[in-house]
Amino acid sequence: MMGKERIDHYIQLVCKQIRNKEVHPSITLELENHIADKIEDFRSMGFGEEESVEKAIAAMGDPTTLGRQLHQAHKPRMEWGIFGLAAVLIGFGLFSMYSINVSRDEGGLLERQLIGVLLGSIAFIAILFADYTKLKRYSKHLYFLTLLLLLYSLLTRHTINGQPQFLLGSWYINIFAIAPYLLIVSLAGIFAEWNWKASYSFIKILAIFALPLLLLLGGNNTFSLMLYLVGFLVLILTSKAYRRIILSFLGISIPAVASLIYFSMNLNQWERLLSFLDPYADPNGRGYVLVQSIKALSSAGLWGNGFGSRLDALPAIESDFIFTYLVYSFGLLAGAALVLIGIILFARLLRATKLVKDRYGFLLLSGWMAVFFTPYFWSIFMTIGLVPPTSAILPFVSNGVVHLVLQMALIGLVLNVYRRKDIMQLTKQ
Repeated sequence: MMGKERIDHYIQLVCKQIRNKEVHPSITLELENHIADKIEDFRSMGFGEEESVEKAIAAMGDPTTLGRQLHQAHKPRMEWGIFGLAAVLIGFGLFSMYSINVSRDEGGLLERQLIGVLLGSIAFIAILFADYTKLKRYSKHLYFLTLLLLLYSLLTRHTINGQPQFLLGSWYINIFAIAPYLLIVSLAGIFAEWNWKASYSFIKILAIFALPLLLLLGGNNTFSLMLYLVGFLVLILTSKAYRRIILSFLGISIPAVASLIYFSMNLNQWERLLSFLDPYADPNGRGYVLVQSIKALSSAGLWGNGFGSRLDALPAIESDFIFTYLVYSFGLLAGAALVLIGIILFARLLRATKLVKDRYGFLLLSGWMAVFFTPYFWSIFMTIGLVPPTSAILPFVSNGVVHLVLQMALIGLVLNVYRRKDIMQLTKQ
């Protein structure tokens, strides 16, 4: 057997032990380089060509043992802690919808939540085992598609509760509520490839930032606007942007955004803000919802009022005020558990993000944390008056098919980035 054939045979035996075929080309190249270096060393010692090849292969060790070691080092790894915490939150949501159904003596909420879980599971599995890096090439397409959907929703003027909707067949989809998630995913890909040294780079960033901002202002959804702002800020801070660009962006965008929000706020939004500042000034008027939420929480006790409890004093207990309902029905311990789950999930995601070396994957995880934990903790804090009440939903728990499917798809993307982190590191070597 010739020297080249013996080397190829050895590498094939190593790769046979590595189940993940995506890393085979990179490992093959790495092993070829190692063997070539060893062959050169033996040549310099005076050995012939064939003898140098034989000694170099022997020095590499048993191919089966080496292959198993490489398999352990580069196999995809699941972050089971994140998966488990997300599953617990989904369980909270299903149990809550069942309890609300019983309290109202009617169906619907649990069935919709189950449909969301089913569709979300399909999306989760499909995205979890895909190659997330292929999504990067479509980042600009996703960005402009989201802008077009926002513009179309504004122009067609299909509204529900004053918010523009995208009509898909007989389904009304609130594009303004899900646009921040789509925009952050697209911007992660754009920023991963951004040339910060290019001419007019700063002007282009302002334009990319401003276009969705202006469209979101017309959607009468303050929280979606805020979610986009938080996500964009996190992405630019975690990108490779120079400090002067970041400081210039903050210096221009913060006053501009504050002015736009101030002049675009309607009467209802001003009343919400005033009710947050002093809900007891008008407890039966604009402060009614917040006062009733605080009363419900304070009356819960450690164990709550029990499964199927009615809470008619508050609107939207299945969505905006689901945290209040959970505490009212199942006690302060249930509320503490949700807060603790959020803190643990944040810590595990922060750790996972730090382990990802791929720039695109790192930005995806950073942006996802911004758009996940902002509504998570906001929906909790607003029920006790720490932040202004708004249409913030508790991820995985609040009712809503579209939101649940989107959140499960995004958690699939997060776990995809994590499980491929070792593959990406090897590919870049």
